[in-house]
Amino acid sequence: MRILMAGFYHESNTFNPVLTKKEDFVTAEKEEMLEYFPGAVKAFEKEGVEIVASSYTGWMSYGVIEEGAFRYFTERIVEDIKNAGSLDGIWLQLHGAAYVENIGSGELFMLRKIRKVIGDQIPIAVAMDPHGNISPDLTEYADVLRAYHTAPHEDQQDTYRAAAEALIDLIKKGRRVKPAFVRLPMLMCGDSALTRDEPLKTVIARCKELERSEKIETASFFISMHSANTENTYPCAVIVPSSMEYYPYAMEEAKKMAHYVYDRREQFHFEGALVEPEIALEMAVQSDKRPVVISDSGDNTTGGATGMNTVMLKLCLEKDFGGKKVLVSTIYDREACRKLMEHKEGDEIDCMLGTGVDAYSQPVRIKGTLKSKGRTLMYLPMRGNMKPIANMVTVSCGAVDITITDVPDSFTDMDQCKAGNFDPSEYDIIIIKQAYHFPDIVKLGRQAILALTPGYTFMKLEDKSEIYTKLPWTLYPFQEDQ
Repeated sequence: MRILMAGFYHESNTFNPVLTKKEDFVTAEKEEMLEYFPGAVKAFEKEGVEIVASSYTGWMSYGVIEEGAFRYFTERIVEDIKNAGSLDGIWLQLHGAAYVENIGSGELFMLRKIRKVIGDQIPIAVAMDPHGNISPDLTEYADVLRAYHTAPHEDQQDTYRAAAEALIDLIKKGRRVKPAFVRLPMLMCGDSALTRDEPLKTVIARCKELERSEKIETASFFISMHSANTENTYPCAVIVPSSMEYYPYAMEEAKKMAHYVYDRREQFHFEGALVEPEIALEMAVQSDKRPVVISDSGDNTTGGATGMNTVMLKLCLEKDFGGKKVLVSTIYDREACRKLMEHKEGDEIDCMLGTGVDAYSQPVRIKGTLKSKGRTLMYLPMRGNMKPIANMVTVSCGAVDITITDVPDSFTDMDQCKAGNFDPSEYDIIIIKQAYHFPDIVKLGRQAILALTPGYTFMKLEDKSEIYTKLPWTLYPFQEDQ
């Protein structure tokens, strides 16, 4: 049994005005790629599969992908498939929300290209992120679409294993299947849809129960990537039958799952108060908890925002925190970071911070001391952990410390503190470029506040119907039943 492994990961925020370019991506080749997916590799090795390693390219969430870049990475995979010889199956890791200029759905484009090469007989399994904007046409090209069962994501390797085991099973049976797909007539804010909370907690429990059935290979619920104006920005249930004999059963279960979520659409909620930025800061000052973690929700880089917004920073520099210490983590300004890295720790700093690419990133003057220099750790789904890829400096401006990076970043993981050379225990208030909090931040914070800041990642979708031009205006929460 010979199976080719490859993939491409990108979550595209179509509202972010900055394109994601070829040089922004990180690529792993051949044997190095296999280190990133032990869940799948172990499943294949257990069955004596000969793995043909292609390439895997990834980057975090950001703007629409430059067409030339995506065509380049797609062709690399396609050429490897052409040169691989006889194959029994293909295993891919794709995000589900890759959106490419002049093309649209990146996943659909890539799968069509692959099918042209391998024909219709070989099964394809795809491990995906639940924040995918899934085209129903994907079910014509891929046999298995399996999403992570956690948001925030903690089960990547389990997902890679599940997709691999489903692919092996289909190969052994000598058959292909079609996933049952049901979309929901709604737009769901991913930051209010967490699998550790209801209603999704029950949905994921049902997915796991279905996967224990002999009738079902995999079961997934796709929350969607809401910060994207695409034809496929909607939640959907996708259930893969073990044979087409059970396709009607899979479709019925997918419909039940979709109805369950839609009937509870009013129950989704944010973890923490959603308030205006000035109110968020005052709430933190008045709180007797430490630290209070404030989400700069409009500039959530884990949701594809620019990471350049200086709105919250300006408010912090102007506010009296009554003796409390504040960390703003982080501001993405490549040129400012480069210049600051030329200084020594302890140097006095007086510079402008802010790229000025839009109204939200206007330069702000910072005066203080260069407190530390370090590295930034980027979450790359390839490895399922954090990898040092760029620079970080921390500047202390009285009560406010600011981390500044030369790539878009977000403080999601405690390992970042060591690499970045900053200590979160020093602070009473921490401001992060996120919306929902990753597990390490949940453990760190004693109170969560979501600041309704301006930017390209939105929380109150009911106020944004005019920008979703590719979606029906009848979707909930817009003009339902009208």
